[in-house]
Amino acid sequence: MSSEELNVDFMETPCPVCESNNTKVIQRIMDIPHFPQMWFFNLTCSDCHYKFNDFINLSVKDPMRYIYHAENEQDYTSKVIRAANGTIRFPQIEAMIEPGPNADGFVNNIEGILRDIQSKVKFLLNDAETQEERMKIIEYITMIDEYIDKNKPIDIIVEDPFGNSSIVPADETKLETIRLSEEEAEKLKTGFIVFEGLKNN
Repeated sequence: MSSEELNVDFMETPCPVCESNNTKVIQRIMDIPHFPQMWFFNLTCSDCHYKFNDFINLSVKDPMRYIYHAENEQDYTSKVIRAANGTIRFPQIEAMIEPGPNADGFVNNIEGILRDIQSKVKFLLNDAETQEERMKIIEYITMIDEYIDKNKPIDIIVEDPFGNSSIVPADETKLETIRLSEEEAEKLKTGFIVFEGLKNN
């Protein structure tokens, strides 16, 4: 996916992890074809190697849900812009990527996200305590291979309480866009640390 970088800014700030001053922050406005302007933020520490990426949609501010039904090779190339607060779900394979305190923003296509899920599942083989657990993990890895290799129909759902995540579809007719209600948005994880004891009763 090509993008035009506008207004690139560089700045230095203390690292949020090690407090080193050898940290570089890059901010840029990105023009992505067929998509609203995005503000991209990248922080990199050269001492502890901490990295953080995030995206902010400069046009959409409402909590959103995007649903795309992929059913062929072209559909699997659809791009997903996942901001740090975005949630990604694949109902057919019961997989979900939720934000956490260290969640990162990224851009990837559907196949790439499935491959990333698969690579993380492979690490579970090292922790399998029984042959049955190991076989279940191998079956899951094989299932993802079948989806990708055969371009089996699969739904991807992207939700973001701040509207910063989205899908750039290969086929716009297959993309469903839904504005979430306040109640639905509140149920989504944001990646922020919440101190329950400080909430008003």
